[in-house]
Amino acid sequence: MKKFFFHNVGYKLLAIIFAILLWLVVVNITDYTITVKIEDIPVDQKNSDVLEDLDQVYDVVKGDTVDIYVKGRRSVVGNLTARNFYAYADVTQMSITNSVQIYVEPRNKSIEDEISIEYVDNIMQLSLEDRVKEQFPVKVDVEGETANGYAIGETLATPNIVTIEGPKSAIEKITDVTVVVDVKGTDKNVTAVGDILLLDAYGERVKNDKIQLSQTQADVVINVYPTKTVDIDVEIKGKPADEYAISDIVYQPQTVEIAGDENVINGIDKIEINDISVSGLEESLQTTVNLNDYIPEGVFLARPDSEIALTVTIEKLTTKKINLKGTDITLKNKNNDYEYEIESSDNIIVEASGLENLVSGLDTSAITPEIDCSDLGLGTHNATIEFKTIDGVKYNVVGVVKINVHTKNNE
Repeated sequence: MKKFFFHNVGYKLLAIIFAILLWLVVVNITDYTITVKIEDIPVDQKNSDVLEDLDQVYDVVKGDTVDIYVKGRRSVVGNLTARNFYAYADVTQMSITNSVQIYVEPRNKSIEDEISIEYVDNIMQLSLEDRVKEQFPVKVDVEGETANGYAIGETLATPNIVTIEGPKSAIEKITDVTVVVDVKGTDKNVTAVGDILLLDAYGERVKNDKIQLSQTQADVVINVYPTKTVDIDVEIKGKPADEYAISDIVYQPQTVEIAGDENVINGIDKIEINDISVSGLEESLQTTVNLNDYIPEGVFLARPDSEIALTVTIEKLTTKKINLKGTDITLKNKNNDYEYEIESSDNIIVEASGLENLVSGLDTSAITPEIDCSDLGLGTHNATIEFKTIDGVKYNVVGVVKINVHTKNNE
């Protein structure tokens, strides 16, 4: 046996050395050195509470993630991902340019000596600004439509005021703090819990992870009331200037939907607007009227449109002259024992004054001139002519109308 081990010992040692070299060659061929790029490793901001103590907040302008090149044996590096590395930046080491160096290390310390790391860019850039604190009222916004015949009344959020703390630039963007509640199809009061939303002037959400709210949700109560449609009644006060008159009154809408307790709205049939004055005006009046100023206590408008558009058309009066003949005048209530004769009938002129559309078409048949003879005894009388009453038209007779009354000749 001894002879077997020591026979040609040189060749045997050479064979062992060759085998080891061959193994090393194979290992190096199959487990060669490679370099891989690993992207988007999240960077932890360490000691950021130092800035909070100074009433400052920061935002990461650049460098919230980091990319690296990792070099090492394929068996070690080949399966590495971003989750195998920890990246951090120590805020206390921030430079005067608000930049902080990023460091990356493997989470598995056993491979630390087997790899080398090169950074694509290992600088985190921060922006600093003051931390401010403000209070905002909490509004309630409803979405959806209530059941037909019902409307939203009072809304209440608890808390109705929240304190918001964060970067000055972000807080300055906030214009509304709201809670949104869906009321679709409801005919009863609503209670709900909703998230508090921060909105800018365009109705968009204000989002910033540095913003802190004293409360993130609010309890909401929404009162729902029955509705009723009523007429709008407009009465104009005063009179226009002399020789002017109102020719038309137009307003829209002419009805409005009100809401409130059922026993209250049942007693309301119309909304009266009676304080619009045209006293002394020579031109038409165009105005808007806020209906909220005229609705009774305990009642509100069911729809957001709270105004009506009102136009009072004012026109200058015109005068039309109408010539009368005796044959145009009707004598009424005559005494059968008397005879009646109209004198000076060729000089009778009637001046009809009013709006153009009222007087332009008037003639003797339209104004129906009459003389009441019931109080006329024998003799000659200055008679009074009566005309058909037309709203907005006044009459004036130029000249004197005489009528002779005598007994009938029965021969």
